[in-house]
Amino acid sequence: MTGNATKIEIAWQQWLKFLTPEGQQQIVEFVAEARDTRGANWLPELKAEFPFASWILELVATKTADQALDEIARTYPLIPVKFLAGDKIINLHGLLLAEIERKR
Repeated sequence: MTGNATKIEIAWQQWLKFLTPEGQQQIVEFVAEARDTRGANWLPELKAEFPFASWILELVATKTADQALDEIARTYPLIPVKFLAGDKIINLHGLLLAEIERKR
């Protein structure tokens, strides 16, 4: 993670869930619902409740797909993120960025 943030622990099984087509769709729907129901401060409000999801969304909003993948790989060096899931993470970045930037 960047800055003085601490590493968010997440099980490998959770990573796999986020990277399946169904998991990616759930995340996109989660973002859409959060934006619609929480308004302009949706991301800061999510940080307390959903630290991992908000970290991923912050990466999407502030970094390119390749930069976000590099950050995830640095944060979880014991998991071969790029080898096992690089393409899926880049795809998820695109889906989430489109949802974040979608006009309401």
